[in-house]
Amino acid sequence: MKILLPNFWRIALFLVLLSLLFVCCSNPFGSSKKSHDYTSEDMEEAEVIALCLSGDITAPASLYNRVLTNLAAIRSSYGINFTQINTIRFRAPWVPTCIIISFEPGTSQLVANGEYHAWDELNKQYQLTEIDLSSIRYNWVLLSFKGLLHPRRLSESYSKLPGVRYAEPNGIFGYSSNIYPRQALLGLTYLFRNGWGDCPSGCISNEYWYFVAYELSETIFLGYWNPQKDPKEPDWWFDAKRNIEQYRKF
Repeated sequence: MKILLPNFWRIALFLVLLSLLFVCCSNPFGSSKKSHDYTSEDMEEAEVIALCLSGDITAPASLYNRVLTNLAAIRSSYGINFTQINTIRFRAPWVPTCIIISFEPGTSQLVANGEYHAWDELNKQYQLTEIDLSSIRYNWVLLSFKGLLHPRRLSESYSKLPGVRYAEPNGIFGYSSNIYPRQALLGLTYLFRNGWGDCPSGCISNEYWYFVAYELSETIFLGYWNPQKDPKEPDWWFDAKRNIEQYRKF
């Protein structure tokens, strides 16, 4: 026996199926880029941001994909009118996959002689690629690893080794144009900053663009601000400046 649905229910069912097809086939983050359009610079930038936001030793894949898609959507949608955001790239406050280790004087001599083996297991676990001994006379070395790893998590592991005074990220000093990401309650926010004029000391001039990317939504442009032209802080700045505060804790 055939069951015939009234026209109303046929139309309703068709709309439901159509909406499901749209959700499955469309990119929920609003990017016009396909995966093969991403450059290696795009992908590394997103991975380092995901490291910063998560605090994990490696970038979570889901967060990495969100950031990659968000930044592509921002640049493709707003880069025509605001060309500066096409060239502003994220710079972490430290060098990824690299840490500084300071040793006790006696231990540093063992390291210099290649006789320090307490770190062998960690070196293998995190795939050490280089030991820079150029400053061993000052009792510290620089370690580099394969891939992109969070230096704070690496430092926590190596600081527990015998004879180690401390381990820390290889920090980057000075200021420049940058992106300040932050994971908010309902999504990810991005503050783009274009700075110029004596930036090693903090940049004399700055301009800002603020974006938010909610879950399952396209990125939204919240505003532009040039403090030199208009000293009055826009309403959204109270929220946006938290991105800079968060950056300092990465």
